[in-house]
Amino acid sequence: MKRSNMVVRGLLITAVVLSSRRARAEEPVKQLPEVVVTATRTEMQSEDVTNSVSVVSGKEITQRDQQFVGDALRGAPGMDVTEFGAPGQTTFATIRGTNPDQVLVLMDGVDVNTPTVGQFDFANLTTDNVDHIEILRGGGGALYGSEAIGGVVNVLTQRGSGPFHLTADAEGGSADTQHERVGINGAQGPFSLAGTASYLSTDGFQPLNDDYWNFSTVWRGDLDLLPTGTLRAFVRYNESRTGLVNFDVFQDRLDPHAYARDNFFLTKGEWEHAPTDAFNYRAAISWVRDNPRYRGTQVDEGEDELETVTSHTPSEQTEVEAQANYRWPQFALSTIGMEYREQWAELDETGPDEDDASSIRANRSIIGVYAQEQLQLLDDTLRGVGGVRYDHYDGFGDQVTASGSASYLIRPTQTRVRVGYADGFRAPTFDELYGPLGNPDLLPETSWEIDAGLTQDLFDGRLRFEPTYFYREVHNLIEEVTDELPPVAGVPEEERAENFSSTRMQGVELIARTQPVSWLTLSGNYTYLNFVTPTGALVNRPRHRGNLTAAGHWEDVVAKGDRVTATTLVYLVGGRDSPNPFNAEEPFSPAPISSYGRVDVALAYHFGSRLSGLALTATARNLFNRDYSESIGFPAPPANFLAGLRYEFRPTSLM
Repeated sequence: MKRSNMVVRGLLITAVVLSSRRARAEEPVKQLPEVVVTATRTEMQSEDVTNSVSVVSGKEITQRDQQFVGDALRGAPGMDVTEFGAPGQTTFATIRGTNPDQVLVLMDGVDVNTPTVGQFDFANLTTDNVDHIEILRGGGGALYGSEAIGGVVNVLTQRGSGPFHLTADAEGGSADTQHERVGINGAQGPFSLAGTASYLSTDGFQPLNDDYWNFSTVWRGDLDLLPTGTLRAFVRYNESRTGLVNFDVFQDRLDPHAYARDNFFLTKGEWEHAPTDAFNYRAAISWVRDNPRYRGTQVDEGEDELETVTSHTPSEQTEVEAQANYRWPQFALSTIGMEYREQWAELDETGPDEDDASSIRANRSIIGVYAQEQLQLLDDTLRGVGGVRYDHYDGFGDQVTASGSASYLIRPTQTRVRVGYADGFRAPTFDELYGPLGNPDLLPETSWEIDAGLTQDLFDGRLRFEPTYFYREVHNLIEEVTDELPPVAGVPEEERAENFSSTRMQGVELIARTQPVSWLTLSGNYTYLNFVTPTGALVNRPRHRGNLTAAGHWEDVVAKGDRVTATTLVYLVGGRDSPNPFNAEEPFSPAPISSYGRVDVALAYHFGSRLSGLALTATARNLFNRDYSESIGFPAPPANFLAGLRYEFRPTSLM
């Protein structure tokens, strides 16, 4: 404990000293607008987007020393992240109060939601080679089809640039945590390459079986075969093992034998070509395989003996897509596209007796066609986007979704007002249709929503304020407690899956960002959520949630050419309901869980002169050692610390 206190004091003293230094330049540096693709499936500046989009940049992720995408999403506007314990444990994300299976997750545009349960587990998704993450808040069904009711998270890989160079990271800290990563990045003529390989392991923070290791490698290659034509390839592989200490949490017993293994593989090939300034097209093919399995034990209540429970749920998705865009001079951009996808999954469960064994195999094909029109009128004062999509799913037939949004610039005050409408839907998963308690007659969930807001810059761009109101209704809701839990034993068998009546939710997002001086950026957001559901409660969704971030950088601190960065993040999460495994009469029924606050700090010192390229890093998470849980029965890690070295080797720097 004394050592931890010393580390805490050291981090705080360093931050205070740096904050007290005078900056050489007092004028704030004006940031260039970010380019996003998720909102319209076309490249556009974030300033021009007519709906609600947030971006987490790779630079921010590096400065915060966040190893996992789930950590990078934590604190984004309108987003809730629930991690069931230490790193490597199940991690779900929701947007504006939706279920985890109502958030579509993409990796470089590839759908990675599993067809078995319909959601994506962020536990093993690292930030290696991430250029930025785009978050579309609100329905994206008219562009992306199923599972985009709440919005879309798109994790985009960086393209190689500049002379080829190598990077290496190594850090270690609490709970015998270690993290090593090597990478290559660069371009030569028409070819560019960016890739990393990393290994992370930890003993965890519970007394036993909380260990975790993760190997991940991510690559992107680009080949400019024509002046305006590029062939791209993406490859991602991940392998992990996680101790499931809380597998038998409902019996209040730490499980020394339970574990989860996973292998994830993604590959994509893409061709993009612009034959003329007005016309461009893109075609791609992708393949995703996820191979999760787990093994654990639970107490047989009748015989008071341990019984073994195993599960193996491999799934595959193959997708072919094409899109064409035509830009009408000065005022419009027309887009049409199509997707064809094949999904396959298998569910094997084996208990202590052969009679407990079961096997489920399922597959289906999906066809989607969409069209979109983007308009810029009145000298860019008025912007509008409208789209429609048709989907055909094996199993329940056809679905049509539409969306429209617009923004208007009030020039005297430079206020950009936005309003939008969107349909959405979610197809029933294989588990919901064909599982032991499945129902092949299920209807798809459908939704409609509106949101309205504005963006206001003040003080010559030093302050930005962005309030947004949203309202959504979801019909034919399919609600299951297992969708909100990690792999655990003892979840009571529910009744046959059924469609419920509508769920209504509304809320307000407040976003603010300021750069009072060139070396300091302050940002914050707050989300209020109110909902009415047929089941009475939405678990793991707080009504109040906020985030505060302070990021600073200083140059020539110790020696000429050096640089220091410091980031402080404050997460504030209000009270909410959570599945309660300790309720003897009705295990995993909703129960209140307390609010919590958490502070993370990340520091980095970048050497100058001949040691340029070398950096020292230090990170503290849950700095003040708050005792809290994001879900009942799954305690969050206490205060933990990492320190390490980061080196970037550029051959040109030696010349």
